[in-house]
Amino acid sequence: MPMGRILALVIAAACILANAAARVGTTRVAEGVYALQLPARGQGDDVLAPARVTYIAGPRGVVVVDSGMSHLDGEAILATIRRATQAPVRLAILTHPSQEAIFGATAFQERGIPVAMHRDAAALVSARCGACLQRLRTVLGDAAMGGTRVVVPDRLLEDDEVVHDAGRPLRILAPPASSAPGAIAVLDERTGTLVAGSIVSIRAVPDLRDGSGSGWRAALDRLDRTRCVHLVPAYGSIGSCADIAPLARYLDDLEQAVASLLAQGVDLGELDAKADLPAYASWMRYSDLHRANAARVYLRLERAQLAHP
Repeated sequence: MPMGRILALVIAAACILANAAARVGTTRVAEGVYALQLPARGQGDDVLAPARVTYIAGPRGVVVVDSGMSHLDGEAILATIRRATQAPVRLAILTHPSQEAIFGATAFQERGIPVAMHRDAAALVSARCGACLQRLRTVLGDAAMGGTRVVVPDRLLEDDEVVHDAGRPLRILAPPASSAPGAIAVLDERTGTLVAGSIVSIRAVPDLRDGSGSGWRAALDRLDRTRCVHLVPAYGSIGSCADIAPLARYLDDLEQAVASLLAQGVDLGELDAKADLPAYASWMRYSDLHRANAARVYLRLERAQLAHP
């Protein structure tokens, strides 16, 4: 690549980083627990928003949960934390294998900060996220995605493991099935804060691309039993464990509506016009995800029907 092109990309990336860091929104959730919302990027129909990031500060340092969708997002997260505390960042935990959450991890690894995730999520990232990264480069450009690569975790997390890197116990909850293979939640037992990743979204339609219907409901029941005081999802509003029930209702209502349409003989081509759920139309991402969710449920139910006529 010509030197002039490289210099232009470096300058553009520096401008993007400065802009992103300035626009990171910080919310204090509980004692030592802060949620970060990074800015969306892109234009028109290709606007993409990173998953919410959380950091938890303890006597030994900071644990960061999720990392944004680019190396520059990771840099912006670290810059935001540096402005708030001189405590070292000890660990980055990735809660789910989505492009919105994982691609900032390389900024942590470049500084010697280990990155951890569940082994099933790591396997999915390895299998498909090279293609995800290429799509992001196409949509957002080389400058925005400069330095970004597919992350390979330094540590693998297990269900019910307790992470002590920050000097306060953080419990890993890894249901066998939920929103995606290897999706986890992180429970700060000191403050009753549950960082739920993609397993729970609050007033935001979930993405069923990798989800398990019955398994996801069981996972929601398990998270609800933590009786969390604060719940920080990757997508949607910040709330509490009381906000898990509406998501479970969405999953149930979607399943029932699609099953009824299938029983009436509605075919897949007619589904878009008939599968609306007006009760959830005001939720974030409804227009982006609901129709695709209905189609996925339809195909799953149809396969089950064909397998057991």
